[in-house]
Amino acid sequence: MYLVEVMGNVCYEGLDETMVLGIGVDIISITRVKNSVENSGKVFLDKVFTPWEQQRAESHPNPIGYFAMTFAAKEAIFKCFGIGWETGVKFTEIEIRDGKFGEPIPVLTGIFAELAQERGATKVLLSLSCETEYAVATATIAP
Repeated sequence: MYLVEVMGNVCYEGLDETMVLGIGVDIISITRVKNSVENSGKVFLDKVFTPWEQQRAESHPNPIGYFAMTFAAKEAIFKCFGIGWETGVKFTEIEIRDGKFGEPIPVLTGIFAELAQERGATKVLLSLSCETEYAVATATIAP
């Protein structure tokens, strides 16, 4: 593949619009997540994170940072699909697992799995990062 210019826009030859079905990004304050965990405790955790994610956080060197990155990942995936709460989706229908090399692997269930199938999405790619004040996630869905 190589770059080509079409009517002033730079594109990759051989790529078409069906290679990416959606992209989303989210950034969240670590303090905001910390306050939610401290103020709402188990209610917040159960609403947003699956039992596996909660268990994973317990063994993570930075549990609040882990929760923040996972929250940002879920929000970024919501944005990929371009949907809101009116569809009946739940945060817990997205689970962020660890891949073979530690990479984040999203597992979609429920309405999210149905939407992915309807749209022909077979891959959800994630990039996560966390530092002292913020966590950020970028997600892409592709066929």
